[in-house]
Amino acid sequence: MEGSPIENLPEALAASLGRIPSTGHLHASFVVPELDPLAVLETLSESGPRAYLETPSCGRAFAAGAPVAVWSGSGDGRFAEADAWLAETAAGLRGVGPAPRLCARFPFHARRGDDGLESRVFLPGWQVLSEGGASRVTLVEPAGPDAPARLAARAVQFRRFAYRSASVAVGEAHPVLTEVGGAWFPSAVRRATGLIREGAFEKIVLTRAFDWRRNAPFDAFRSLHRLRSANPGCHAFLADTPGGALVGSTPETLVSVADGILRTEAVAGTSRRGGTPSEDAALAEALLASDKDNREHRVVIDSIRRRLGMVGVEGAASDRPELLRLGQVMHLRTPVTGWLPAGRRFLEVAGELHPTPAVGGKPRDQALPYIPGFEPHGRGLYTGAVGWVSADGRSGELAVALRCAELSGSRARAYAGAGIVDGSDPGAEAAETEMKLRTVLTCLD
Repeated sequence: MEGSPIENLPEALAASLGRIPSTGHLHASFVVPELDPLAVLETLSESGPRAYLETPSCGRAFAAGAPVAVWSGSGDGRFAEADAWLAETAAGLRGVGPAPRLCARFPFHARRGDDGLESRVFLPGWQVLSEGGASRVTLVEPAGPDAPARLAARAVQFRRFAYRSASVAVGEAHPVLTEVGGAWFPSAVRRATGLIREGAFEKIVLTRAFDWRRNAPFDAFRSLHRLRSANPGCHAFLADTPGGALVGSTPETLVSVADGILRTEAVAGTSRRGGTPSEDAALAEALLASDKDNREHRVVIDSIRRRLGMVGVEGAASDRPELLRLGQVMHLRTPVTGWLPAGRRFLEVAGELHPTPAVGGKPRDQALPYIPGFEPHGRGLYTGAVGWVSADGRSGELAVALRCAELSGSRARAYAGAGIVDGSDPGAEAAETEMKLRTVLTCLD
């Protein structure tokens, strides 16, 4: 990552810009000794919109907070509206070094829910990107004559960042879970498979929500640190919600674009992990050979490639899925790659893909209206999309918000779901959701 000197930041801005603008936003980007972005986020301990996304296996992490400009909205046109706001905001950015990223979150349902959760894109006042053994800090201020001095004063904190050592509280050792809606899931699976046989839809994803209450409050940063340590092959993420903070460790990328190369993936079809090497290998072979799981997986691949084609992307995928092995479960996974055509934008593609059949259903327009009638809980940001988008609107990364829990004081609401197709067994689908749930519950602190 390129560096920008910060010792003479006001002079550097004046030399780069000639005249300090009075409207828009001014930014400064510079390299510092490697930081842990999650530790920075915890140390600054800000309320309000924050964002975190990390892929530990790639050595890449991104944290941001303290927004200086925010868009929020809902409805079927939310991705297009967010992108229009992004373009307008980017047009007012001036500064030295690479332009800042903007943070983004999109709930599962397009319409605003009872919880008040809306889609949001925001320009953070600070962000830290760590990758390849180096860290880049980008600061943003509203434009004006004194903006360079404000940026220079804030830069000092990050040049020699001092982490805050947080105290560790001890909560109850054993969770007591209550499923939202009671024992509704098995009968819902039977009803869903009946609708599939009648031709209402080909696949639907049903999710379960569990509340865990205890005396001591949950700590979002400790919980997320445990999640990222336990699941190094997944995206660790944090996003604020009206009720608290959603933390999770998801195996699924909705879409990422870098240097024009587009990547997404189909992750569908699940088995538990074995207790011994031979049992694990046998379960893997059974998953690869499973007709039910391969049909579920093919539904997702076909939908992704068709929807990419609608925005001019020819998505290439291998003929056979690979295994994605995680701590508690394994999945069928097929990467899909393509090129982002000239004139297309990142959020345009994301809006076409979200939600994929891996979290919604197929056909999308036929399956999605049934979900609120089945599920006794709102999904909020669960199965939504979280991540970032570049200021030029051409690059970004959004992960699907899975294997997560919303933490609010002494309550945690954890989620897990399963794809229902013809032949789905209620007991097997319930067991699958409970395996996924353990990935989250064992890390909450």
